[in-house]
Amino acid sequence: MIEFPPHFIGHTAACREVQLAYASSRMPHAWLIAGIAGVGKAPLAKHIAQFVLGGGQGELGAGDPETRTAKLVEAETHPDLLVIRRPLDEKTGELRSVIPVEEVLKVAAFLHRTATHGGWRVVILEDAHRLNRNGQNAILKIVEEPPPRTLILITVTTPGVLLPTIRSRSRALQLSPVNAKDMREIIRREETPATPEDIDAAVDLSGGSAGFALKILRTATLPLYREMLALLDAMPQWDVARLHKLADQIARKADAESFDVLATLLVERLRCAVHDEALRQSYGGTLALQIWDQTRATFTAADASNLDRKLAFINAMNEIRAAS
Repeated sequence: MIEFPPHFIGHTAACREVQLAYASSRMPHAWLIAGIAGVGKAPLAKHIAQFVLGGGQGELGAGDPETRTAKLVEAETHPDLLVIRRPLDEKTGELRSVIPVEEVLKVAAFLHRTATHGGWRVVILEDAHRLNRNGQNAILKIVEEPPPRTLILITVTTPGVLLPTIRSRSRALQLSPVNAKDMREIIRREETPATPEDIDAAVDLSGGSAGFALKILRTATLPLYREMLALLDAMPQWDVARLHKLADQIARKADAESFDVLATLLVERLRCAVHDEALRQSYGGTLALQIWDQTRATFTAADASNLDRKLAFINAMNEIRAAS
C-alpha cells in the first residue's frame, strides 16, 4: 500500500500547479507524475485523490487526515478510488515484475460505474513504466476518451518507456529530487531510529530520494557500506578474509531489500567515479564506465536469477579489483 503521510512534505510547486488547475475548472483528466524512485510520486497521487474526492477543500497536501474521505483514501477503500499496481506473485510472495493487462482492465469496469456522490472518480496507476505493451494500449484507450469527471494519476520513473500518445494526452508533472531540509523532516516524521551522523549520511547518499534515504536507515546497511568503502579505498591491495567476512555479513541479512540497498550504493559509487576527476585518474576514464557497467550487470543477473547474494557481491568486488 502507498505510504500516505497526513501532510505532504516538499514539491510545493507541483501541489500548487494541481490545485490551480482544479480551481480553474479545467482540470486535466490525466496527470503523468514523473520523478526518481522514492521521490514521493505515489504519496502525492494519494493526496491529489484526497483533495479531489473531498471537493477541493483546503490546501492540497495539507488536508485534515481525520476526515472520512482522507481515511477512506488512505485505506484505499473509497468507492470512487481505484489503485492499480503490481500484484504479488502467488508462488514467490514477491511483487511481479510487470503490471499485467488484467489489472489495467479493471479501470474500464470501475469507470463505467456511477460515482458514489455524483462527483469525481480517481484512478491511481502506480509505476506505469512496468506496464507491458498490452497494458499500455489498454490504458491509452481510457486516457484518449475518459468519461466525464474522471481523474487518472499515472506515476512513472521513466516516462520515455510509455507510448507517446499516453504522454501527449496527459499533463506532465515532473517532481524534482527532495532537498536536504525536506528529507530530514520526512525522516523525523517517520521516527526512524538513527544517529545524526547516519541521517546525514543517508541524506547525502539518497540522491534526493526520500524513499531510498529511509531504506538506507531502515535496513541498517550503513556500517556494511562503510566497510565496503574501506575495501575499495585499499585497492589494489586486497584483504580476502575481510572481503569474505563482509560478504558473510551481507548474506546473513537474508533479505533482498538490504542487499538491494548495498548494491545500489556500490553502483552509484562507481557511477560517481565516471564523473569525478580524482577517481578518473585512478580508474582510467572509460575504464570506470566499464567497471560500472560490469557491476550493474552482475547485480542485475543476481536479482533476475535469484543467485546467491554473497557470491554476487564477491564477484562484483573482484571485477572492480581486476579492472582497477
